[in-house]
Amino acid sequence: MRKILRLFLFATGGLIALAIMLTLFSWAVVDSELIKNHIEETASQAMEMDLRIDGPVRIQLFPSPVLRLRDIHLRNGNTEWFNASGVNLRVRILAFLRGRVEVDRIDFVGPNLQLRRSGYGGFNFIPVNSPEASSEGGLFDFRRLRVRDANLKFTDPESGERFEAQGCDLTVRNLEWGSAGVTVSEPRLPNFQSHLSCGKISYDLMELTELEAQVSVQDQRVKVSSVKGLLFDGELRGDGESDLSGASPTHFFEMELADFRVERFIETFHEGQGAEGSLTFTAQLSFSGKTPSEMVASLDGRAELSGTDLVLHGLDLDEQLARYETTQRFNLVDVAAFFVAGPGGLVVTRGYGFGSLFADTGEQTPIRELVSKWDIEKGIAHARDVALSTAENRLALAGGLDYVNLQFKDTRVALIDPEGCAVVEQRIQGEFHDPEIEKPHFLITLVAPLIDIVERGVGLFWGVECEPFYTGELGAP
Repeated sequence: MRKILRLFLFATGGLIALAIMLTLFSWAVVDSELIKNHIEETASQAMEMDLRIDGPVRIQLFPSPVLRLRDIHLRNGNTEWFNASGVNLRVRILAFLRGRVEVDRIDFVGPNLQLRRSGYGGFNFIPVNSPEASSEGGLFDFRRLRVRDANLKFTDPESGERFEAQGCDLTVRNLEWGSAGVTVSEPRLPNFQSHLSCGKISYDLMELTELEAQVSVQDQRVKVSSVKGLLFDGELRGDGESDLSGASPTHFFEMELADFRVERFIETFHEGQGAEGSLTFTAQLSFSGKTPSEMVASLDGRAELSGTDLVLHGLDLDEQLARYETTQRFNLVDVAAFFVAGPGGLVVTRGYGFGSLFADTGEQTPIRELVSKWDIEKGIAHARDVALSTAENRLALAGGLDYVNLQFKDTRVALIDPEGCAVVEQRIQGEFHDPEIEKPHFLITLVAPLIDIVERGVGLFWGVECEPFYTGELGAP
């Protein structure tokens, strides 16, 4: 037994010594400059771009063959869109012993991507004269691809659109990419499973932090699951799927943003304090198409916004509604900023100032409860149950929001009595950025103080039943 152990230790020591000698030998005889030039030339021709390695090239043989590249730069024409502090390529041992170099694993260290849409509709990371793929194609497969501490920035000078991702790690497993039949106009995604995490993602004025997600692709079907992160100080969770195999891609996602701070949301389109409190937003949406206009026109699903114990700044809603003279001049539509904040509220609220709601008057309105439930069909959101209640009043919204044509669709806001009948109603119509707002319309002849009619109901004074304006779940104060 001792003899076998001695032989085993001797053999192990011999293998280690051999590996060390092979490593030293490779450092001594391999021309790293020749390897660098070969990689730069081959990769540049394959990508129709200029790849430059400014750092050293090193070869490691133990414990497995690894090619280490440092200070990598990739240019498309005069624009550098990619650089990395290092790239490590690990090759398959059996293939290496047979004289072939087959990459098994790639590690990118500190990559930076500066992506930009060009004036002619292209992108700085796509070659203008990309060669068509061979009909025979090829197969790239990696057991693992890892990206550490990546930063990405995308800008569109024409629209002003800006997207940034910072501190991102990506681990990809079992990547397979067949290039057969691929063209620039119809790119084919590789099959893989991956885990993504990012410290911060910024789009316009919105920031998503602590993002984590599982991403997989199989036969042009993309699945994003277990998404979580922080948005507007609320907890974001979601899942999504996209099918890119057909002529028109289809997409589905569901999400929940729980207990986000409404003041953080308002900061994205308005300076100063407009409201405070927490809300929860949920959505289940499906859409299809290749262009944004096609996607919006096919949008279907549901969206809901809810919250309690909120505060609106800039007005005392109960005090203004209690006086007939003030109510005649008051815009009920101003309060609709909270009604429409759920389904694409930024699109609407940026178009209309909602001056009364966000005016710096020192006044405020406590909101006991808010519900905002919408059904969305072919790009048009229809109010299903949209209302809020204060200590003394309920306001409700009916009608829709047309995101295809960016306009209000028979949208009405009303002060309602305990039976859901409208006492005062105001309409808003036209385009989001320049709507037409009618004066408040009193649907009854005032035979008593307005506050009495609101509290006791229209039927008590007229002795007739009305057609309810609101039949939702939010009860009277």
